[in-house]
Amino acid sequence: MKYTKDDIIVLEGEDLRRYQEEVLKIAKDVVKVLDEEGIAYSLSGGSVLGAVRHKGFIPWDDDIDLNMPRKDYDRMCAIFDEKLGDRYYLQTPDKYPELGLMVTQIRKKGTVARRKYDWNVEECGISIDLYIMENTFDNPFLRALQAGMSMGLSYAVSAVRAVRNSDLPQELQELEAREINYARSKQALGRLLGRIPLKKWIAWTQYWNALCKDEHSSLVAIPTGRKHFVGELYRRSDMCEFKDAPFEDTTFKIPVRARGFLSKFYGNYMEVPPPEKRERHVFLELKYK
Repeated sequence: MKYTKDDIIVLEGEDLRRYQEEVLKIAKDVVKVLDEEGIAYSLSGGSVLGAVRHKGFIPWDDDIDLNMPRKDYDRMCAIFDEKLGDRYYLQTPDKYPELGLMVTQIRKKGTVARRKYDWNVEECGISIDLYIMENTFDNPFLRALQAGMSMGLSYAVSAVRAVRNSDLPQELQELEAREINYARSKQALGRLLGRIPLKKWIAWTQYWNALCKDEHSSLVAIPTGRKHFVGELYRRSDMCEFKDAPFEDTTFKIPVRARGFLSKFYGNYMEVPPPEKRERHVFLELKYK
């Protein structure tokens, strides 16, 4: 289907609040099961910022992101269908390679929240995102090798995906306040690399992301995060120990040293950005159950 700027849906006011409430319900259902099963998690990225600065959603934001240590993510995948499969489905990179995403999503059945990365797939329900905190090597050489391969392969996935998304309306990118990276060189690389199935690029990326099996290494990385492997390298003690934090009408886990994480990630994180710098997620189609 061909989309134009007239198809773009921007959530504001009551419409945004309704969507936030739907996402919050998903997160509550998921976290309830994680707690019952003893599976570790914390809020991630902007959701940590929302918890610390706003005690809930960032007012103009609409998503909830979770971090999970690798072993806990694997456990969650193993019990997901039994515990949550009646209401939700798990969209992992390897099972849904056509999305070209390295992030896992939990989506609500019977809903639609179509964005630029899933404009051409049928299953695109309202979702929360899961980011894996991968083990990484204490040995500097091995860590650099893992990081380099992870970032290079992630870029390859991004280049192939960019070719697919290049026909979407530019307004979609501009409204999200994200940098547009559809340069001709990236397009050319994506067309070249696209001769190899995207599923292969994703499998190779996942292999290098999860290469280190040492669950007691001093560092962890979130290779699928916005700043990629090197920019998302953290002390395990900072990111894999958790505490409760208020979020809307409930509590979620956040890293015990969340303020240090936020300072590294956002700088002066308590300063509210001006409207033109506020990132928003916009839609091409939206349907509630």
